[in-house]
Amino acid sequence: MSDAEPPPHPVRKPFGRWRRWLPRAAFESVLIVFSVVLALMLTDWADRRRTAAEVAEVRGYFIAEIRANRAILVSDFILPHHRRLHAAFGTAAEGEPTQDKAMQAYREVFRTGIHVAPLRDAVWRSAETGDLLAEMPIEDLFLLADIYKAQGTLADMSQGFIAGTPGVLSALESGEGVRAAIATGQLHLSDVVASEEGLVRLYDRALAKLDRDASNRTDDAAPAKR
Repeated sequence: MSDAEPPPHPVRKPFGRWRRWLPRAAFESVLIVFSVVLALMLTDWADRRRTAAEVAEVRGYFIAEIRANRAILVSDFILPHHRRLHAAFGTAAEGEPTQDKAMQAYREVFRTGIHVAPLRDAVWRSAETGDLLAEMPIEDLFLLADIYKAQGTLADMSQGFIAGTPGVLSALESGEGVRAAIATGQLHLSDVVASEEGLVRLYDRALAKLDRDASNRTDDAAPAKR
């Protein structure tokens, strides 16, 4: 009688081993994905907070620069001075224009000068080279662009008048071009006064808007009161 064959070894199913580890592997995978997503969210939140703080700082610089420019413009040295000069040319234009009247008006100009407003634009020029302007509300950006464009136009206007004055005075001293000399000064000063008054209104709008935006963001950042 032949020896009995040993019973075969039980075949282990590979799936049985993985079945025990599958829930743990799935949990760890979910945990890893959650950790990565959370880290990205925290990084994005920190970036947005940092950007918001930088925008708030730039807004503060704009407010300070605009207030300083407004103070310069409404000081007796600038806008009121130009109103007085405009009135002097208005007087010269009354009745029959004469060389005497025209010279008197220009003497008022040369008594202390035309007084070009030394308006600042350092904050605007610095902000233009970065990315923070794109983070500001579009209404603020448009308002600031209008302000600094108007400041540049005002500066160009004054420089143009100064450059053209010698020719006007030369014609006036020869007794010719009296009407043109008076009209030139009157027209220039009308434009200057109107531009400066318009700038003051723009400054006031910008300050109200920027201050309101700053207050709103401070209120949003503050913890809710119970």
